[in-house]
Amino acid sequence: MTNRPTLIIKRRTFIVMSFISLFDLVLLGRLADIQGVDSADLKALADGIHFRGVPLVPFRGNIVDRNGRLLAGSHHAYSVYAIPIQTRKHRDDEVILLSTLLNLPRTTLQRRLQRRQGFVWVKRRISGQEMQAVKGQLGALPGIYLLTETARYYPQGDLAGPVLGFTGIDNQGLAGVELTYDKYLVGKPGSIQEESDVTGQAVKFAQTRVIPSVQGDTVELSLDENIQSMAERACEQAMIQTRGKSVSIVVMHPATGGILAMAQRPTMDPNHYRDYSPKQYRVLPVSDAIPPGSIFKPVTLAAALQEGSATPDSHYFCPGFKNVLGRRVNCWRPQGHGEQNLSQVVKNSCNVGFMDLGLGIGVSKFYEYLARFGLRSRTHIDLPGETLGLTPPAKKVTPLDLAIMAFGQTLTVTPLALLTAIASLANDGNLLTPHVMKRIINHRGEVVKTFDRQVVRRVVTPEVAGRVQEMMAEVISQGTGRLAQVPGYRVAGKTGTAQKVVNRRTEKGVYIASFVGFGPVPHPEVAIIVNVDEPVGAYYGGQVAAPIFGHLIRAIFKYLKIPATEPITPPKSGEPAMVPSLVNLDPETAQRDAAAFGFPVQFVGQGDVVCDQSVEYGGYRRAGTILRLRLGSSPRIYLEWVTVPRFSGLTIPQATYLAWEMGVNVYDRGQRRGGYVRKQSIAPGTQVRAGTTVEVWTA
Repeated sequence: MTNRPTLIIKRRTFIVMSFISLFDLVLLGRLADIQGVDSADLKALADGIHFRGVPLVPFRGNIVDRNGRLLAGSHHAYSVYAIPIQTRKHRDDEVILLSTLLNLPRTTLQRRLQRRQGFVWVKRRISGQEMQAVKGQLGALPGIYLLTETARYYPQGDLAGPVLGFTGIDNQGLAGVELTYDKYLVGKPGSIQEESDVTGQAVKFAQTRVIPSVQGDTVELSLDENIQSMAERACEQAMIQTRGKSVSIVVMHPATGGILAMAQRPTMDPNHYRDYSPKQYRVLPVSDAIPPGSIFKPVTLAAALQEGSATPDSHYFCPGFKNVLGRRVNCWRPQGHGEQNLSQVVKNSCNVGFMDLGLGIGVSKFYEYLARFGLRSRTHIDLPGETLGLTPPAKKVTPLDLAIMAFGQTLTVTPLALLTAIASLANDGNLLTPHVMKRIINHRGEVVKTFDRQVVRRVVTPEVAGRVQEMMAEVISQGTGRLAQVPGYRVAGKTGTAQKVVNRRTEKGVYIASFVGFGPVPHPEVAIIVNVDEPVGAYYGGQVAAPIFGHLIRAIFKYLKIPATEPITPPKSGEPAMVPSLVNLDPETAQRDAAAFGFPVQFVGQGDVVCDQSVEYGGYRRAGTILRLRLGSSPRIYLEWVTVPRFSGLTIPQATYLAWEMGVNVYDRGQRRGGYVRKQSIAPGTQVRAGTTVEVWTA
């Protein structure tokens, strides 16, 4: 007979052994799983624990102009970082030493070195002097390391500054082209990984793995550095001459939509972007929607011709005003223009004639053409911050609203959107997408992306576009845009003078003077829009913006070697002739242009640029009248650095002459005529870009 307690013990022993065997099987299975299925993941985890990684920051790709000239590049910079666990033994001493070397508060350093992270920044982008100081003390700073990084720089200073944008401390694009094409420019980071123990110290016979960084792609823009410099200089001169609140210029290649230049004042230098207000980061022609005024009129004209509501033989009468829904709307010319054909309406920029054109089109069709010309949507240019212009809802538009919109008021557009619309008339009626990127090239020299010509839609027929071109050409040859004439070239354009809208109300006495045009006709190579916000004194677009356009497009024609399109035939002696704008031209060009308009010249003083002329431009004199031109020192090239002189104790004429000598400009903020300069806005001896304006106060 089996002993019962013994049987119980055997059963219990069997159960326990069964559990042990089952546990062994599970354990063996898990070990096999670790060795096989999860081995790669666990090895990577172990490597992450035992390998200390130092990042290798890639060089950000360059930004260059259409000819390969560098606009934005990168150079080596140095930063200090710490492995906090390695600083425990001598942390207090290191804090004292680092505080002296890097000019950082001790409390800040203590806080950073006490963090439980494996890697912390101590100070980024240190100066060369700080780098040498830290490098010489690394033996006394265990756990403190120098890291070679990259920093962005813009070799041309503020040239196209808002367009290029800028980067943050981690080389991330924050504005402009830098932001739009950040994913191409940023590159691929690498690292140096070194085997270490739990304290972060390198172990003997340690493995080191290097994962190389990959340089960012090069972004080649449609901008031309030379044309951009011309536009920048034109903006600077316009600010001086008009004392406007701001000036902007856009130059486009109408056949492709490529932006050749986009300049503005005020501007900003991306090397020092922190010194500027965020408002100055904006690209004004892209971000600011403004009332266009009369430079909008070619859109109304093209719509009327395309719809057949007007023809070249149509006639209109302007008594100086038009009554619409019981409200009197005045023409800009109080006495009116009288009887006119369509071409004369355009040449005279007659508001009454354009009100008739708009009412003839009708609200529905008018809004259809606004959309066709791209004025009810964004252009989708490859720059951030584009603003959409405003138009009243079509359902709420009255005949009065339509009449006023037809000549460019009660709606807003960005300068870029309007230039794009007008450029379609220079391009057989095809609306294109504007762009600043031409192509993107990787570090191996391979083209990875291009911006091909993008036709959005056909707006009007080539025949209508051609008719509008011809009428716009007459605006310059015979109409309100005569000051934009370029001897030897047929150029088309339109003047504009818009009343500004302040707090949703049209403000009397506050204007935007503008000009838009293209040339040479009939095969335009260049389209330009000029806007001067709140000029002081003269404010009509034909007075203020037309000469800027004329000088700039002439310089571009010369640079691009575009041959003359028509002979120069000066008027006969004694005939009435318009006096051209000769200020800011070199003596040879000024003499040639004056002769083309029928005037001999006499130079007064010495210098390489015309600083003043005896007869104001835009007026009429008999051909053969001698124009006296005062010369001054040549304005240095825009990109050159010059030294601000001391103006204290000088009269304004003396200060002006000295400024010309030194390559800067002066603007008198004083109230007392005949006084002496007592204060200047930029200290003597400061290095500035040629053409910079120094404000002075007299007493």
